[in-house]
Amino acid sequence: MSSELLKYVGSQIKMFRKIKKLTIDDLAKMIGKSKSTVSKYESGEIAIDIATLYDIASALNTSMVILTDYQENKKIDIEQSRIWQADQLYMYHQSGEITYSSFMRLRKDEANNKTIATLYYKVDNLDNFQDCDCIYQGYMSHHENILNFNLQNCMYNSESVLINFFVPIRKTVTISGLISGLEDITLRPSSHKVVLSKTPLSDDEQKELLKLSKDVIKRLRDEHVFRVDD
Repeated sequence: MSSELLKYVGSQIKMFRKIKKLTIDDLAKMIGKSKSTVSKYESGEIAIDIATLYDIASALNTSMVILTDYQENKKIDIEQSRIWQADQLYMYHQSGEITYSSFMRLRKDEANNKTIATLYYKVDNLDNFQDCDCIYQGYMSHHENILNFNLQNCMYNSESVLINFFVPIRKTVTISGLISGLEDITLRPSSHKVVLSKTPLSDDEQKELLKLSKDVIKRLRDEHVFRVDD
């Protein structure tokens, strides 16, 4: 197991432990290991056997798949590839005056012939996407002009999100769609316009692409339908 993979798995464990508000000592007691051993797991100093990794995933209420969701950087032609062929994507949405960035990783599940999608939701820094509000995982599906993500909150199984896009025939770097789920504070069902991009977007690009046109607002008022056309 490469040192890069060990460090990545360790960083995933540390991230989920902090999200669960557990100390290293808490996690160590839950899996029957010493505090120093868990500390070395998180720093990538020592490898983790399969049985222990399973125990850690169970203790953190996540899966072994997401803890080991490591991919080496691959060079792809961003302009020529379809958006669902990317290994990673960037998602943006706006709430009030604030624009939020999220990061998504895609990985092919060869055994089930599906694409696993992991969404790091509301990241503070795209270069450190593990510092996020929460993580969703599920599957991506696409058929001709339709692209869907059906994802479940990794920490709270009661919450899930559905993200839908209409993909134009022409190859494009960005597409617009809707994310539907529960609002953070009120827990009421809600939808937001989102922009999915193969590359990070500048502040001006985010602002322009997330605008709601007059037609969208009029349709919502007259027909009670929130449909994103652009």
